[in-house]
Amino acid sequence: MSDADEMILAGSSPSHGNPIDDLHRRTSFVLLVDSFVFTMLVFLLVGSFEIALVPGIFTLIVWFAYKQKASWAYWFAPIIMGGITLCFAFLLFLNISYLIMGESASIFTMLILAWAIYSSVRFIRIHFHPVYKMGYSGYSVHDEGIKLAANEMLAACPTCLAVLAVNPMLLSPEDSCPHCDSPLVTSAGLEEE
Repeated sequence: MSDADEMILAGSSPSHGNPIDDLHRRTSFVLLVDSFVFTMLVFLLVGSFEIALVPGIFTLIVWFAYKQKASWAYWFAPIIMGGITLCFAFLLFLNISYLIMGESASIFTMLILAWAIYSSVRFIRIHFHPVYKMGYSGYSVHDEGIKLAANEMLAACPTCLAVLAVNPMLLSPEDSCPHCDSPLVTSAGLEEE
């Protein structure tokens, strides 16, 4: 466990692969879905399949390059996700205003939009995390010269994703992140034990 490449993202499911690669696969899938949603929104706005095809092809090129970890595509992913998040936020605002004015509005749709916004923001935030940037660009934590004590490993805070050196055998529910003061051991982690 003293190997820094054995980092486990707190709150993630155990896997046999690299946790950064697993996170990258999930982020790539979200980008693919957002690319499809973006293309559909452009089609609904302009009413022309040919015009909607242009941004659709662009977002698919970005998705493919991002999936292959091309350096130029790194910041296009959160930009596309952020654009879709803004569209979702606008639709949520419209639904809430319809509900307040007494017109018909779907609470189920509002819940789905709120969940999509929350989820998208989490995937956008990942791009600002230094460990994810390093994993995307192919650098190892070892390249940074990090030395861990016996029984320590790198883990990410489940709330703010700060990278911490922790001894998992000594973690308790009272331990909190020094950056955001959130608990490092979640209630879900306690239920698994």
